[in-house]
Amino acid sequence: MLQIIQGDSLTELRKLPSNSIQLCVTSPPYFGLRDYGKEGQIGLEPTFQEFIQNLTNVFSEVRRVLKKDGCLFLNMGDSMVSKQTSCAPACGTSDKAPEDYRPNIKSTDKSLPPKSLMGIPWRLALSLQDDGWILRQDIIWCISGGTYLYVKSQKGEMPMTAKDLFRLNPKTIQLWNGKKWTQLLGMNKSERTGEELELLLRSGERISCTPTHKFPTSRGLISAKEIRIGDIIDSCTIPEPENPRDCSIDTDAAWLAGLYIAEGSTSGHCIQIAGHTKEIDRWERVKRIALKFGGTATISIDGNKSNIRLYGKFLHAIIGELVSGRTSHDKGFANVVWQYSNAFINEMLLGYLSGDGHHDIKNNRWRLGFTRNYNLERDLRTAAARLGYPITIKMSHVSYNGTQRPALRGEIRFTRAGHHNEKEKFEVVQIRKARCRHVYDLGVEDEPHLFSLASGVLTHNSKPSCMPESVTDRYTKAHEYIFLLTKSPKYQWFQNNIREPNSEASIKRAEYGWHCDRDSPKNASMGGTGIHTEKMGKRFANPKGKNPRSVWSINPASFKDAHFATFPEEIPKRAILASTKGGDTVLDPFAGSGTTGKVALELGRQATLIELNPNYISLIKQRTSTTIGFAFQLNSPLTYPTSPNNKSQ
Repeated sequence: MLQIIQGDSLTELRKLPSNSIQLCVTSPPYFGLRDYGKEGQIGLEPTFQEFIQNLTNVFSEVRRVLKKDGCLFLNMGDSMVSKQTSCAPACGTSDKAPEDYRPNIKSTDKSLPPKSLMGIPWRLALSLQDDGWILRQDIIWCISGGTYLYVKSQKGEMPMTAKDLFRLNPKTIQLWNGKKWTQLLGMNKSERTGEELELLLRSGERISCTPTHKFPTSRGLISAKEIRIGDIIDSCTIPEPENPRDCSIDTDAAWLAGLYIAEGSTSGHCIQIAGHTKEIDRWERVKRIALKFGGTATISIDGNKSNIRLYGKFLHAIIGELVSGRTSHDKGFANVVWQYSNAFINEMLLGYLSGDGHHDIKNNRWRLGFTRNYNLERDLRTAAARLGYPITIKMSHVSYNGTQRPALRGEIRFTRAGHHNEKEKFEVVQIRKARCRHVYDLGVEDEPHLFSLASGVLTHNSKPSCMPESVTDRYTKAHEYIFLLTKSPKYQWFQNNIREPNSEASIKRAEYGWHCDRDSPKNASMGGTGIHTEKMGKRFANPKGKNPRSVWSINPASFKDAHFATFPEEIPKRAILASTKGGDTVLDPFAGSGTTGKVALELGRQATLIELNPNYISLIKQRTSTTIGFAFQLNSPLTYPTSPNNKSQ
């Protein structure tokens, strides 16, 4: 059953019977952030004190209608006092806004100095506590994601790490979404939690991300934790610049730079190219290029080895301009290379292949093999993405002087093999624990909220409806608060419904764990003897999983052409599973686009939704009718037919 009520929350709550609701999950309007286009709406009060009092009055009625063992999950974001005393979001979500959307509402409140964080979530939580609520927990909702990207900045187009991108002004950055350049809205940085995953693709590429980070795949847009072996991640070709930098440094210079990456070194004024005496065509082209750019070239032979020496200031300038790094472990394409045309990059790639590659003519491919150089691996993948070439580079080891040395091996083709059994390069072949130190949230502007990694792999906007902060004198806020409040000390709670999988380390420790007694040196200050006496004994790990933590990694949500502060479905889902059973009634007095009601119905619960703006009622109807398949009557209970999805959890 679903009941939709259009009207003011406080007024309509007073009409509901006492002790009739099991759970309330809601996200009220934030203070001074948006105008929802209705008189008397909460969030546009002259002062934050009035805002807090109005919400306290509303939740006093919520407490009345809750059953004695009921719970309230309350999401609230903070606001910042600007120099003009207008309130700006400290963190939040935004979707495409209706016509009555007016952001950055002015506030007449001058009780706080400019640039102050208003502390709205905790002011509200403490006010509710004073009003009789039991404050059980504060839950932090975090968001995450990040890796090598293909970036368009003030310096041009190039691959760039997320950590380097994080230092730049997002207004100066655009990312490629597979069809066009899309504006970067902002980024946040977070420490790893230990739950991050690494996806290994058939191409050998390794992508580290959080479990909630999403990818467009052959099965649709799914999170990393839902990806299965065999899923194929969508990819794209990286565009060349609209105005390539090609000038007097032509494709001959590009070919020489590529050869230098593979076989070259510099000693003083001399550029050296190692090779084989059979590589006559290479020597002839190197000699011609040296003369073309005003230099000289000599060659010496030692058995079957050849050593080409080049001299000339312009030749040195070419290498300095187009090549980064100095040794086989760090040499690669300089960033400026990506400002050139695809023809230029193709010639630089051919120069590299003439040195480190083996042309397998029979199978129409170039085989690759080089020392473990991650810079070069990234550059080869990016070049392949620019040129549309299939590439595979995998971790390997080679024997050298009786030892195993780390290496990278693979192949590159100029066209697909066309074999009937050919596998997709972006197929997921392994999923394992990641070892990244940090993860990054990114928000981009345009639908479908995709952006490309430097390799051409497409990934989904980490925060598709974010409102990032552009701040330089404090940390960027990367969370919102969800408060768990209850009507009484004892309340309905289903712990096993929300348990998370035990980590591998926890399972191992549970088999046989070490326990230090009070006599260990560490505990000597507590009255022990100071003698180290560890004991082996059994430890317990719940086979149903571990208790969920209070930091939730959840991506914000968007609902196309809908409400511009859409509630992520994962939040009400976790709340409903934890504190209700099948048939219980869930309330949302600030329904918005009806996410709480939609999730409640999907989980076999009943729902009562209250929404002030009549424009959003149609959105609620659209979302819940799509889910259940039934017509609506306003302000009256709606009974739905039994659905396979409507089962008690």
